[in-house]
Amino acid sequence: MELPKYITLTIDFHVSGDYARNILSTAWLSKLVAHRVLRLIKENEVLADLSEYKFLKILRSKCYDILPNRRYVDGILKLVHSTLKSAKALEVNMKDIGLKQWLLFQSDGERGYARGNMNIRFIGTHRVRVLTLGYDKKTRYIELKVPTPKGWKKLIEVLVNRAFDGQIGYPARVVVKDYGIGKHGLHVHGEVQVMVPYSLYLDVMRRYDKPRGDKIAGVDVNVERLDAVVIDRHGNLLSYGTFWLKNATFMGVRRKRSWSLVGEKIHALLKWLYSQGVSVVGLENPEVIGYLRYYWIRNGERRESRWNWKVSMFRNSIIERITWKAPLYSIKPTYVNPKNTSKEGERIGRRLGLDRHLGSAYIMAKRTLKSLQRP
Repeated sequence: MELPKYITLTIDFHVSGDYARNILSTAWLSKLVAHRVLRLIKENEVLADLSEYKFLKILRSKCYDILPNRRYVDGILKLVHSTLKSAKALEVNMKDIGLKQWLLFQSDGERGYARGNMNIRFIGTHRVRVLTLGYDKKTRYIELKVPTPKGWKKLIEVLVNRAFDGQIGYPARVVVKDYGIGKHGLHVHGEVQVMVPYSLYLDVMRRYDKPRGDKIAGVDVNVERLDAVVIDRHGNLLSYGTFWLKNATFMGVRRKRSWSLVGEKIHALLKWLYSQGVSVVGLENPEVIGYLRYYWIRNGERRESRWNWKVSMFRNSIIERITWKAPLYSIKPTYVNPKNTSKEGERIGRRLGLDRHLGSAYIMAKRTLKSLQRP
């Protein structure tokens, strides 16, 4: 399995007055670019079949009258191009595609004189310099103050230093989440999203250099709990544990707080696995789960009204987070097919004195062991 090339860090910001106007105008101009490009594609669907390079080369010049900045235009073109590729894979009619209610602008990373990113650049752990464009098409630089979480401060610091030395570049975007008029005038609440190279993330954030043993673990991921079972290389059950996510998945919890709670539980799980001497952890393949989850919903296996929300928001994302956090604890993640783990887990769980979720985790561990034993 391949680990990600980048991980995305999301940091909130709030601005008002001229800064808010500058952020909004840049985001709306970017949205207008997306509308024009989508219209051109519907008029000539051959454009949707082009490679990203040719797509940018042909359409870039047709957008400068709206947004006279190549990096921001390219950012939107790449966003549209990736969406078109997904739509074609799903056999969606191009004429049926519309834009959702997003407001954002983004810029690719660059090394050298760009110091990481020419348009959206971290100039400190709590400061981001952003190039904005007004409706008059004039450019203005603004500086956003961002409350970088304590746990990410060292990572951002290393990112900034290496970028300023010309070693790395990082893609970044500014997303408008909300805006309005208050007693202090126009205000904008948004996010700065920066993509950090995964190799850098591991270098800075790694907790342990090597595992304590050679045990195998299986993890069963559900929206309310994480269940883990540890076995030895002969398949014998050694230990098991359950990590509850109830507070994180409650409907009243804000999304950002929810993911913070989930992250804490994932680290608790991985720390426990490390203490048990685990070197490899088996997880359900998120691609397979993606196809199956709608089947489960339609069959009414879950009757809670919030199940659909929980599944779509959490299950695959939790697995992906465990996948890229496990190497921090010198644990190698691997994917196995989740087919029939629930039925087999319930049967084997009864024999071993485990509930069905822990039984499923045991099946995951056994399948992981089997995959490791293949020549």
